[in-house]
Amino acid sequence: MARFYQYKDGVDFSLLRKYHSLLELRLLELANARFVWKGKNSFSFNRCFLVLEGGGRMTNHSGGQEFELRPNFAYFVPPKAEISYDFQPGISLLSLHFQLYILPGVEVFEGQTGCREVAVDPEQLREFAGVIATPPDWEVFCRFESLIWQLFARFLEPDIRRIEQFCDLSGKYGRILRYIHNNINAEMGVEEIADEAGVKRDTFSRHFSSDFGIPLKTFIMDELMAVSERYLLHTEMPVREIASRLKFSSEFYFSTFFKRQKGVSPTQFRALRRKI
Repeated sequence: MARFYQYKDGVDFSLLRKYHSLLELRLLELANARFVWKGKNSFSFNRCFLVLEGGGRMTNHSGGQEFELRPNFAYFVPPKAEISYDFQPGISLLSLHFQLYILPGVEVFEGQTGCREVAVDPEQLREFAGVIATPPDWEVFCRFESLIWQLFARFLEPDIRRIEQFCDLSGKYGRILRYIHNNINAEMGVEEIADEAGVKRDTFSRHFSSDFGIPLKTFIMDELMAVSERYLLHTEMPVREIASRLKFSSEFYFSTFFKRQKGVSPTQFRALRRKI
């Protein structure tokens, strides 16, 4: 997976330890679902579908791919990929929505456009479904962790050079990225972040853009959009309350921001998800 440094009496696993301490897996949704649906969507998080029975089609418009959904296969969808689905009657699948961060707010699979398909051992798939259906306790939790990382190892292939680059940036940016991640709101701007970092605005903004490949302002907007999606999809919080919590001056301005980014209003976005 990565570099190992050989010593006389063995191997130094310091880089693996560093990965382990930095990687954060956040599960947003985990469900065993049966439904018929045809439509298109795009989300800020990763998705994984494990087909148990039945089938359908999936089109990746961002990556120019077509998939025939088949039992005993898993399908990975990276963040922001625009996907069309045609789930046929009789389909049964396990659905995972998740984020995998290498630094706070820095998604491991950000920028990828390709979906992936991989065969899954039917016995492992049944075990996965059984664990999800079992009342959680410590043993179930450990079994689930083992199964999900085995699954990720099969078909998730992050850019290791990119991960190593961000590992190297953890000391420089870890604290400030955690601050953004924990306090994101509509009033947050470059000036506040620079003040928190104790660096002049222009200097910090320039270094951030160089190190991460995107402007700091864009990173802030992406974080604000991601948390807006999470509130709309995974809570029953009214749109007005979401707008207030994220410090928009009004529900109208929150809706304007959201529609500019997603092409639909928060209410329409949430209604589409409920149809699914």
